[in-house]
Amino acid sequence: MNDLSRPQLRLIIFYEWSCGTPAAETVTKIGKVFGETTVTDRTSGEKCFEDNDRCCRPTALNNDLLRDAVKEMPDVNMRELETLLGCSHQTISNHLHDLAYRRVLAKWVPHALFPYQMQACGTAWDESLVLYNNDPQRAVWIPRGEEPPVQPKANLHEKKCLLSFFWDANGMLYYELLPQRKTVNATTYSNELAFLALALRKKRQRCSAVHLLHDNARPHVAKATQAKLQELNWDTVPHPPYSPDIAPSDYHLFRPLKLFLKNKRFAKYEELKMAVLDFFDSQSAAFWKKGIDDFPERWLTVVTNDGQYIVD
Repeated sequence: MNDLSRPQLRLIIFYEWSCGTPAAETVTKIGKVFGETTVTDRTSGEKCFEDNDRCCRPTALNNDLLRDAVKEMPDVNMRELETLLGCSHQTISNHLHDLAYRRVLAKWVPHALFPYQMQACGTAWDESLVLYNNDPQRAVWIPRGEEPPVQPKANLHEKKCLLSFFWDANGMLYYELLPQRKTVNATTYSNELAFLALALRKKRQRCSAVHLLHDNARPHVAKATQAKLQELNWDTVPHPPYSPDIAPSDYHLFRPLKLFLKNKRFAKYEELKMAVLDFFDSQSAAFWKKGIDDFPERWLTVVTNDGQYIVD
């Protein structure tokens, strides 16, 4: 059954594509019925799907068909498009260029999110590592043809401290710069909650209820922490794993902090702690308010994206 004409073959391919059949599966199905070389052989010899007196594949291509194909199968490759549309590589390439399509790699995100992880919420607590040495990557002017100078990357194992803090729309409530090599565990976090309660009584005297927004890190879900939250009678909002898009500190606070510390070096813990305090004190009331005011809009964007990452 290898006497199938090119117009007939093209019609079959177009039908399978209209049914949503993947290109590879279409080739397999045609091969089983008409012979394995029916489709691949068209890359040599008589190469057109129209009349036999033509010597090459058609250069005309319906842009709507091409656009629909790449929209439905964004990861389709050129060989599959050639098989699907019956046109040469160059023809398809030219039309993709005319349609302003380009092939790029997808952007990496930390994790694939599952439906149970895509629940909107936020946090008023967060933590970040701050370095004693904050040298940035340098941009330099050099003569054309000259090799750029080298610069070693920051040593992530060098001196650094963990900054843990709580804030709201009116400013910083409580923060702790832990000594070097110390991390937050359930005991540390429970103690921080106790200090936060004292800060709230002093700074937010009219506050009648507390809604704590923090993530699902182990110290936050530990029995000691849950007991402390129950003792304080604070409400907590469920937080999905791997969701920096909706954590106010991640999208609003960390970047200005890193920029503030940029190019600074600290020899002592006290110097680093003073610099962090200077950053918090230097922020206006509008800065803190905007971080929380943007929260609902950030939530809405995440919900609109079906819980997927926001790629800034």
